[in-house]
Amino acid sequence: MSTTNVPSICFMTPTHVGDLRQFSLLRRSIQVFAPGIPHIAIVNTEDFREFVDRFGSEPLLEIVKSADVLPADIERRRRKSGLKWFTGRWLNKGLIKGWHAQQLMKLFALAECPHEAAVFIDSDVFVCRPLAPDYFHVDGRLKLFRRDAVNAECQDFDISTHDILGNPLHQVTDLYDYIFSPACFRKSTARRLFAEFEARRRSTWVRRFLAERRPSEYNLLGYAATVLEAGAGYQLVECNPDDLHHSIRFPEDRVRLDAEIEEMRHQPKDFALIQSRLGLEWEQIANAYARVEEAHLAASVPAA
Repeated sequence: MSTTNVPSICFMTPTHVGDLRQFSLLRRSIQVFAPGIPHIAIVNTEDFREFVDRFGSEPLLEIVKSADVLPADIERRRRKSGLKWFTGRWLNKGLIKGWHAQQLMKLFALAECPHEAAVFIDSDVFVCRPLAPDYFHVDGRLKLFRRDAVNAECQDFDISTHDILGNPLHQVTDLYDYIFSPACFRKSTARRLFAEFEARRRSTWVRRFLAERRPSEYNLLGYAATVLEAGAGYQLVECNPDDLHHSIRFPEDRVRLDAEIEEMRHQPKDFALIQSRLGLEWEQIANAYARVEEAHLAASVPAA
């Protein structure tokens, strides 16, 4: 990744060819609503050429191979995990699935980011309102979004964090949720996290990460930011994820998609998350963004 003449913050998105259409929608939203914020896309090495052919000429977008981000052993195991003929359990030992690989990409890429901080924004998210880099700061401090862990899923993400770090669970009394769209972290935080793994002699932290059912790169970074760095350079913002983004995340949310789109049009929040794993028709997702953009452009036209 280039390191010259760059602003201090960027968007960062791990993605692959299966998310190409969602990524194109994200890119469109950034061009319309946040054109001044650089964007780093970390794509699977085997998909690199397709992304360059499609998006390589777009301004302020840098496309990076996963092989240039992940350690060689992790990249090798990631690539083998995609081979369809590896069907036996014994053959799958040690292979890395896509969801885990993308989390690891974020950690390693942030540690070597050419910017001081990154805003993680996944392919199934798009921007709904005009944003400038100062949106993510308070008096020069990076916003750190957090809430108490409110359900078993959120608690398990944070318990996994303490397991990976080797913290005695009987001493953990407070559990938090750092999984927001977007989530913002400083480069120093990733480096401090890796230094902590080394200091604790947790050389097997990647193996422990992969063994967890619900590991969270955001919770690991949140722990590093609040505990290891004692919040230095951050402005803690206690809120709920839905305060920041429209959310169609769970199967039960499907029934309110139309109502959520109307809210996006008339009272837009800053971001929208339409979970890719729900398998919605692409036309529904594209229509949701199109109506948001149309409403914004209509409101921007001066009255006659």
